[in-house]
Order: sequence, then structure tokens, then C-alpha cells
Amino acid sequence: MIKNALLSLKKNIGKTILLFVIIVVITNLVIAGLSIQSATKKSMDQIRSSLGNDVTLSVDFRNMMKNREPGESVSNENTLTTTMADTLKDLKYVENYNYQISTSANSDSINAVESETDNNQQDTNRPDNQKNQNSTQGDFTISANTTMKYLDSFTNNNYKITDGRLLTTQDQNTNNCVIETNLASDNNLKVGDTFTINTTVNNETITQELTIVGLYEIQSTDNIGGAYFNNPVNTIYTDLSIGQTLTGSSENITSAIYYLDDPENAEAFVELAKKKSDIDFDTFSLDANNRLYQQNASSLESMQSFAKMFVWIVVIAGSAILCLILALTIRNRYYEIGVLLSLGQSKVKIIAQQLIEVGLIAVVAFVISLGTGQLTSHYMGNMLESSSSSNVMQMGQKGDQPNDNQNQSDSNQQKNNTQTKENFLGNMIQGPSNQELDVSITGENVIQLAGVTATICIVSIAVPAAYVLRLTPRQILSRKEG
Repeated sequence: MIKNALLSLKKNIGKTILLFVIIVVITNLVIAGLSIQSATKKSMDQIRSSLGNDVTLSVDFRNMMKNREPGESVSNENTLTTTMADTLKDLKYVENYNYQISTSANSDSINAVESETDNNQQDTNRPDNQKNQNSTQGDFTISANTTMKYLDSFTNNNYKITDGRLLTTQDQNTNNCVIETNLASDNNLKVGDTFTINTTVNNETITQELTIVGLYEIQSTDNIGGAYFNNPVNTIYTDLSIGQTLTGSSENITSAIYYLDDPENAEAFVELAKKKSDIDFDTFSLDANNRLYQQNASSLESMQSFAKMFVWIVVIAGSAILCLILALTIRNRYYEIGVLLSLGQSKVKIIAQQLIEVGLIAVVAFVISLGTGQLTSHYMGNMLESSSSSNVMQMGQKGDQPNDNQNQSDSNQQKNNTQTKENFLGNMIQGPSNQELDVSITGENVIQLAGVTATICIVSIAVPAAYVLRLTPRQILSRKEG
């Protein structure tokens, strides 16, 4: 059969070239669609991983504002406590956790580092209520933590320890602290030195002595100074007990961060927490960065859906085209098929020869498409990325128009809630930077392409062959060849 198939391909060289070109086009388009599918899935996994494996429990001020009556004040009773946070720390998926208190303090022994923005904008661009609120805010931001080991700023190398060490669970109930190098330099401080901070709670002045065990340097940040927050170099990291002392509560905390074993388990952990705990999630929220993930992944999901639909269209259209061509080819081979059947050759062998002919062409086209398909994938990937980027830019321009005061207020509130994740000035969560879609052909793509190509060849042969071979040899020979 193989010998007859080779002779047939050589004899019908025009048909062979036509089939070869069509199969090459089909395989190139299929592998482009498959590689884009796998690339978008990989990119979405990378986005999920880059957003971190942490889930933050905090007071949902946004939801509280929505549920309150007009003119009604926001209750101060809805505070997160260590007792509430402890109910989640031993759940499945949780590997580590960190409780945080974000507050502020002043000092009579050291001076804060001032920024030009603080001086210029302190009283000019704020509404009256914000002026009054910030007038009682201390010069220093206090970020009290169970441990600093997992803080985003340090794990992402935005902040770097230059001397000493970070605070760990071993520093529990101590007065150890970590401060920024510029703050230390301006006040002639070094590791081992002590200073005091103070604040007022319930009309009572609380003074706390701190001992420096580490100095950090800000490598990069999006917020150096600002109208509503202290300069980030004035952030002092302490043990959680210091924050509790400064806020006058041994139970209340600002947020609890749970570090999971895998970023993929974020949604599962949130669902489990809602089932296993008695926490009122109308008042408190578990933020797994899902909103940011959806924003970043939406365009990739659309691209993945397009690629999947594209592959199906190519497979169906390719099979239909090949079926038509092979049907016309078989029609021209009525006499040959009739003679073979008359000589006693089985229909299975006749169909097998047709499959071998198309299969030989498909194998050559398959090998070539592994090289040319890479170029097609890159071209389609770049085209889809350009289209997606244009849509994102247009959405961004619409969203940036400051025509709605309520939208501005919501944006500020959302920013405030996000920043409590590490401290008042903590790094705002950012999506991963735009990178070129990796449309390189993987081993899985090759296997999928082989399966799709084989399916197309079998379908394109079986359909026309079944139509012809249902006839008897006499019926076939009685038809005019061609």
C-alpha cells in the first residue's frame, strides 16, 4: 500500500502540491491558536503568582459606608481583633500569618524627615475635614507587625536591609524597631541606639522607648511624600505589642495577612474562611487581590477564548476544504477504485491507501509547520496584544476623567484600604508589568497539533470515501471517470 501511495502521489503531483499547501496553512494556523492558548494560560498563572500568596483580613470600610443611613456616623465598634484573626490562622492552605497595626506617633528625641511635598501641600489642596483629620496625625508612621519576614516591600526588594536585621517572632513583646537609613542619618542614629516616641490615647500621653535593631533603605516606591500621608522614610517598624501600647488596646489590630501555600488556593481559602469562621463578612473583608487579578487577566481570558474559537474554526473549515478536495479527487479515481474492488481488494485497504497518501503529505507539512508556526504565533500574538493594549488605554483614559466627585472619593477610599495592608504608606498593590506574550511552541502544543492534524486527515478521508465505497464495483465502473 505504501508503494502504491507513493506512486499515486508522484503521478498526481498537482493534487499532491495542493494538498500540501492546504495542510501547511491549516497546521500553521492551528499551532498558532494552540500556542496562544497555552501562552495566555501561562500568563494568567504568572499574574496570579505575581500578586502574591497572601490574603488580607481587614475592616471593609467601603461596605460600611454603603450600608449606613445618610448622615449616620461610622461605628468605631467594628474593629478587627486578634481573637477574630486567630480563627483563620490554622485553616487549610495557611502556611504563615502576620498581624498588623498601623498608627502614628510623635517624638521629642528625634526629628522626622520632611519632604517638599509635605510643606507645599499641607494646607492648600485638602478639604477642611481632611485638614482637621491630619492635624492630629503624628510625624511618624508606626507599622507594628507580628513579623517583618513576609512584608511585601522587603520580599519584593523595594526596601532593603542595610544594617542589622528585620523583626521576627523572636522580637515579640520587645521594644526593638527597624527604621529607614535617612531617618537614622538625620538624627545620628545607628543600630543599638534608643529613642522615644509618644502619642495620646484617651487624653493620656503614652511614651515608648525603642531600640534600633535594623536599618532599611528604600530602593523604589511610588509614594515619596504626599498630601495625605507621611514621608515613607518616617515609617518605623515595631513588634505588634508596641502598636497595641500606642493604640491603647491589647486586642485590636488593623489587619491580618495570611500567607498561603499556593497563590492558586486564594479563592478556596476565602470560601473556606467564610464557612469555618463566625466573622461578619459584611463588616470585614478578605482581600485576595481578586479584583486586580480580574482586571489584569480579563484581556488574556478574551485572548484565550478567541484562540480556542479560532482553532475550532480552522479545524472545521480545514476539514471541510480537505473533504471537498479529496471528494473531487476520489471522484476522478472511480475507475481505479472499481478495478481494485473487482480484483478483490478490501474497502479497508483502499481507504488505508488514501490515508497513507494524505498522511505522508501531512507528516511533511507537520514538520515544516513546527518552524513556520512559531512565526505565525508571534505575528498573531503581537496583533492580539496590540488590540488588547489599545482597549486598555481607552478604558484608562475614560476612567481618568475627574468629572465625578463621588468616583474620586471612592478612589481615595480604595487607596486608603489597600495601604493598610502593610502600613499607611505601604506599597500599593501593582499588577505585573506588561511583558511580551510567550507564544513559544511547547511539547504539549506539538502533541495537540499531531492529534488535530491526524483527526483532520481521518475525517477528510473517511467522509468522501464512505460515500464512494458504499457503491458496488459495478456501480462504480458504470460511472464515467471524471
